[in-house]
Amino acid sequence: MEESAEKSLLQPHPKKLKVLTTAAIYLGNICLGYLVNVIAPALEDLRSKYRTDIEQISVVFTIQLVAYCVGAVIYGFVAKFVNRQLIIIVALILMAFSLYVIPHCPTELAFFIVGGILGLSSGLCDASHIVWVIEIWQEKAAPFILSQHLFFAIGSVIPSLLMAPFLNNNTTTNHGAESRIYIPFTILGAIASIALLFQVLLFAFCRYYTPPMYANENSNELASRSDPSQGEQDLSKDITVPANNSKFILGITTRRIQLIVIAGVFLGAYQGMEVCSLQFVPIFGQYSDLHMTESASAYVLSALTGMFAVGRIIGLVLILKMRPELILCINFALVVIANLMLLIWANDNLTMFWIGCILLGAGYSTMYPSFCAFIEKYLVFTNFVGSFVCVTGSIFAATYPLIVGHFIEKDAIVLTYTNFFSTLLCILTIMWGYLLVRKVTTRV
Repeated sequence: MEESAEKSLLQPHPKKLKVLTTAAIYLGNICLGYLVNVIAPALEDLRSKYRTDIEQISVVFTIQLVAYCVGAVIYGFVAKFVNRQLIIIVALILMAFSLYVIPHCPTELAFFIVGGILGLSSGLCDASHIVWVIEIWQEKAAPFILSQHLFFAIGSVIPSLLMAPFLNNNTTTNHGAESRIYIPFTILGAIASIALLFQVLLFAFCRYYTPPMYANENSNELASRSDPSQGEQDLSKDITVPANNSKFILGITTRRIQLIVIAGVFLGAYQGMEVCSLQFVPIFGQYSDLHMTESASAYVLSALTGMFAVGRIIGLVLILKMRPELILCINFALVVIANLMLLIWANDNLTMFWIGCILLGAGYSTMYPSFCAFIEKYLVFTNFVGSFVCVTGSIFAATYPLIVGHFIEKDAIVLTYTNFFSTLLCILTIMWGYLLVRKVTTRV
């Protein structure tokens, strides 16, 4: 019995397990996608409900992202001992609960607490998803990574489209009007409940196990390191394929350490930029000289996220024809142009605001998955790496709302300043990464 268990843990995945698990991940990514901006379209509604200001109510974004960081750290510890499907099940339970409860929170404190639970669930979920698709498909992972992020993008479109019809459509806030945001939040909670049911059924009837990583490249190395008695193994318990002339620190190559730092800084800066944009684009429209309504600004956010999704569909084709580094160059060009438009014209020009936001969505669309496709060729993604990336991402993303939320009521274009900073940091980081791996053919 024990020998057959050991053997099964070292076998590659059958096709059925790959397909079903990937489908469950994609559905989970839809839910994860709308968690990024589920509160943003309703922020003015919630600000009015609790009779506070934008600076105060936007603290929920920082709370949410600090909790996300905690969730990612927790995942890094428990993933060694607990089946990943169980972790996702817990995350989806917390996610669905939060979405059902948010519009009914009686006080601002209760709202902040539930926002924290929502962030915790997204940290658990995202840290798992970062590793999972790469682990399943390995050297064939690039199109599946892009597909995964396409579903994330589809999820990001849903909240603003759902909420726009239920938000205030007047330029002045009506404190006496009854809020109806509980309707879209209930729908979003129901979608998360479906994702939860899928994972429960999968765990019961088609349980996931960790396959040998990159078996065609280094199966002997991995087999010697695997310990099937640990239930779900942490495969890349920092698996290292030694490279020529590599130096080691505590048994890990310096190149691996640098690549982990590069992945963390790039994805951290990018996520801070993306998340902050999604959170504050509606507020930009409402508090700039445009003075847009809650409903109208939600539709602009839908245009941004819609282009975000379309860009990822295009990216599925491009990744088969172009190097990820070239796609990243296109992304950076679009993001810089979009932010220049927002900085110079969008404060009082509605057309330029729409165009700038659409270009921003196009620029963001394939930046994350293209970088993952690039770095995956040189770095084995482990539970530790996934957790580290989520933590650095949440640090950036938790800091930006404090800055932007403090100034945006007085100066809406402050949003572009953090975006320019992140773009510069991403460009410098990818240059460092490219110089590090340009003559390398092995993963570490």
